[in-house]
Amino acid sequence: MTTIGMIAEFNPFHKGHKYIIDKAKSITGADNVIVICSGNYVQRGEPAIFDKTIRTKAALSNGADAVFELPVYYSTASAEMFARAGVKFLTDLGCVDYLCFGCETEHIKMLPTIANVLENEPDEYKALLKSSLADGDSFPKARSNALKKYLNDTKGISQNEVEITLKSPNNILAIEYMKAIKHLGSPLKPLAIKRIGADYSSLDVTDDFVSATAIRNELKQKHDIEQLVPADAYMHYEGTKPLFINDFDLLLGDALINGKEFQEFFGVPEKLSNRINNQKNDYTDIEHFLMQIDSRNNTKTSISRALLHIMLNIKKADINEAVENGYFTSARLLGINRGSNLISLINDNIKIPLISKYSRHYENATGLDKKLLEIQLYADELYRLVYMIKYKEIIPNEFERQIVVK
Repeated sequence: MTTIGMIAEFNPFHKGHKYIIDKAKSITGADNVIVICSGNYVQRGEPAIFDKTIRTKAALSNGADAVFELPVYYSTASAEMFARAGVKFLTDLGCVDYLCFGCETEHIKMLPTIANVLENEPDEYKALLKSSLADGDSFPKARSNALKKYLNDTKGISQNEVEITLKSPNNILAIEYMKAIKHLGSPLKPLAIKRIGADYSSLDVTDDFVSATAIRNELKQKHDIEQLVPADAYMHYEGTKPLFINDFDLLLGDALINGKEFQEFFGVPEKLSNRINNQKNDYTDIEHFLMQIDSRNNTKTSISRALLHIMLNIKKADINEAVENGYFTSARLLGINRGSNLISLINDNIKIPLISKYSRHYENATGLDKKLLEIQLYADELYRLVYMIKYKEIIPNEFERQIVVK
């Protein structure tokens, strides 16, 4: 029996996601697809457009057989941490053969070459990186400069080809997945599949395969997205009300007013903490504040993640403790395909406790497990609160949320 693993956000699930699942199953002949999916917050440092239960239903209706939740402190982390946590989760399940992911490049064989350099960091590469950083370049730019020069000198790969590859977030994640497999010594076999359709950041909605960015933009403009997503996903989205980053403006403002030193929060270095402190009295909303504290040393996305961690009270010390103790203390199942035999397969192989009844697990949890559950619960309750205030509609809390069975 062959099982594919995927690490995803499905924000929201669209035709491109379905294409990758179908293609991966065709290539591998897999019997099952397990997805580790971001919950109510995503790696861009924003709330998910739809609640995690809605996105789970869409995935199960389009080829996924089981969906587990990637906790908020990993789903909103850097690409490296996001990838390592996802790979560790799939590895801990003990029954996954392939890690499948999308990429933008035609030169798929270049991805493991880059991953090997970044994971092993040869001396020549480190020297080039150090030189670029000394010139005042941000870390992402310095890394790109060092890779371009190193791969050109040692492998004869054109600098332009490397630069184009590193401009795509999907390619960067693909590289991080490959690094994570090596770093963790995971038995997962990587399977990169070339994405089709519009570019990751394209707002074009005329292509057969539009980007998640374009779909979110259409939702923000209150346009119907029926033609942009699979029919079996749209039936779950229809009538569902989206949330956007600006819906959380007041919550972040409150966290900034009540905070003094921000470097204790996950993903907030000292210099960024100082910038936040210097500018917080002029805070009006999240999008304008991101521009106020923008700097050459931090990408907009990394700042957005930092602000989200401040708002959600996610602290470095707690996440470092989790990583040092194996990343995960439990696994939360969000949904399962009724016809799948995955539950027995997972139960026979999983290396961490499987949460089937959330309220019972929460009540009995202790130590680090309880601490991590509290972090997740607080983030989810804020998401629920914002939704209910915006739409004047009561939705289930985490103790009332049921596992989706398709």
